[in-house]
Amino acid sequence: MNRRRNGAATVTRESTYHRDTATWVAFAALFAFGILNAALGPALPYLRQTEHTSYLVGALHQVAYSIGGMMAGIQAIRSNAPRRRTIVFGLSGAAVASLLLGYGRLLPVTAAAALLISALNTVALIRLWALLADLHHRDRAVAMTEGEVAVSFAGIITPAVISACAATALGWRFSFVIAFVLVGAAAVGVAMTRLPDPASQQTPDTTETSETTESSTPTAAGEATHSHRRTLTTIFAIVGLEFTLSFWAASYLHDDVGIAQDTAAGLVSGLYAANLVGRVLVSRLARTLSATIVLRLSLATALAGCPILLAADNTAAAMLGLAVAGIGIGGTFPLASSLHVAASGRSADQALGQILTIAGIGQITGPLAAGALAQTADLRLGLLVMPALILLAGATTFSARARRSG
Repeated sequence: MNRRRNGAATVTRESTYHRDTATWVAFAALFAFGILNAALGPALPYLRQTEHTSYLVGALHQVAYSIGGMMAGIQAIRSNAPRRRTIVFGLSGAAVASLLLGYGRLLPVTAAAALLISALNTVALIRLWALLADLHHRDRAVAMTEGEVAVSFAGIITPAVISACAATALGWRFSFVIAFVLVGAAAVGVAMTRLPDPASQQTPDTTETSETTESSTPTAAGEATHSHRRTLTTIFAIVGLEFTLSFWAASYLHDDVGIAQDTAAGLVSGLYAANLVGRVLVSRLARTLSATIVLRLSLATALAGCPILLAADNTAAAMLGLAVAGIGIGGTFPLASSLHVAASGRSADQALGQILTIAGIGQITGPLAAGALAQTADLRLGLLVMPALILLAGATTFSARARRSG
């Protein structure tokens, strides 16, 4: 039960979180999503080598990927399609498109494949997040963070598989055959499970948003609008941050730190392992602390990792920087998403559509800005985009409290 003091919620509360069958199926499907979501960055050095592209042109894969996610988000804002059918369709289509990314060989083909993977994978992702939000209500931050743990497991495995395949006669492309099989199996599992469909509208959850809105003021409608803008700005910044690092990590480790290409691709697993640690920690903290407080702690940790990573000139220092930044980044997206879903008057599916639409803009802006800066010097300069995005995200989480105290 939440406890209140002077009209505001305290940071401690009692959790009644319970994982049912639908929750576990959602976690499995999120693992499948994570396989394809983590593939583009580690595969990028091989794609650039095959297609003979620069940093800026190589970033077009991320632009296409981001546009695909935005398309799925826009579609979801006004949609109440059956969840199970939509998740199965999205995962199955993304699995097929992954083969096109692996074996396309030409930039127009692989960029189109990236767009299709993202659009179809995100169609499934939106419904999976919404499912967890509807199943767990007040504990949605815990459930969504644990869902991100499943995504992290996939992220750890995927770069390692790409690197391992690259070191054999099968080649790095065969990793996409493995992905096709695993994602297809997850789609079958979802098809065999009964899942609840979305409600038409969600009542804003004041227990989750009390710390981020000015409920004491008489202009409630205006404050709700402001809250939505602020949480969506936070999401833009943290998604831009996450994708900037995951997209360029293998290239940075190879081009600027001097690590061999196959090894650099495999070491990206360390980033996802750090994300996993961060998400596990966040899922524990979110049971007793408010989502806003945990988000601020996460951003501070990510910021602490940036100078270590950007100053690295050897493998050990680079991996330490990746670890600290990755732990901080790990829980930011589910935390910010849970705050937006709680503040929204839309259904969870529609609120997640808003989130993924804005996330797509962040996915484009962060990696593309880093690529443009890298084109003028190197990726070490390009990755300065990361601390800028962290500061933007941090500023949006403090704005409401600063106004209240004033």
